[in-house]
Amino acid sequence: MSLRKEMNLLLSENRYEELVERALQNPAIIKYLFRPLYHPYGAQRWQAIEALGRVTEAMAQRDPEAVREIIRRLLWSMNDESGSASWSAPEAIGEIIYRNPDLFKDYVAIVINASEEEIFHRGIAWALGRIGRQRPDLVQEFLPLLVEFLRHPRAEVRGYAARALGQIGPPAGEALSKLEELVEDRTVVEVYEGNKIVSYQVNELAKEAIAKINGKPR
Repeated sequence: MSLRKEMNLLLSENRYEELVERALQNPAIIKYLFRPLYHPYGAQRWQAIEALGRVTEAMAQRDPEAVREIIRRLLWSMNDESGSASWSAPEAIGEIIYRNPDLFKDYVAIVINASEEEIFHRGIAWALGRIGRQRPDLVQEFLPLLVEFLRHPRAEVRGYAARALGQIGPPAGEALSKLEELVEDRTVVEVYEGNKIVSYQVNELAKEAIAKINGKPR
């Protein structure tokens, strides 16, 4: 079986522990985790994001610089000069930082600088929530950006921003009034949870965020 087919099989069956073991044995398999990130939708891109997070978490114990090189590759893939943009690179970088915040916290601001490109707004909102869930202090300065995203023309950005503020929790208290403006937004967005894609209305994500910020998880 080729490395690509092996990776696809392990991803499709959520066999992350085996995938990590194989990646540590043969780092060449990691390049195949980048390909799903060029797709804007679908479960496989989320599986690749989680796999990259798990692989780099293990790699960082041996060779942090190798992980930094992966992050640099992801950042480059967001650059127009790379040939084509990797839609899901912000989520992947966010997942890597989430799993090793002390080692890679310096990359938070760097990935947020891509916020000028609208195609990355959804991913940046997700990444801020993911990192903020673990280390609210690392995303505190970017709360105004998430609040701005609550009025984004794309529903998925509004929904992801609301969810992110809920993950950050009480430190995002100043966003409450803006979140309340979304309680009538019934636009449906997709969220990846429990190894599957789940549909939520934006107002559901906003109400959950409000509850969490108020210290009353739903």
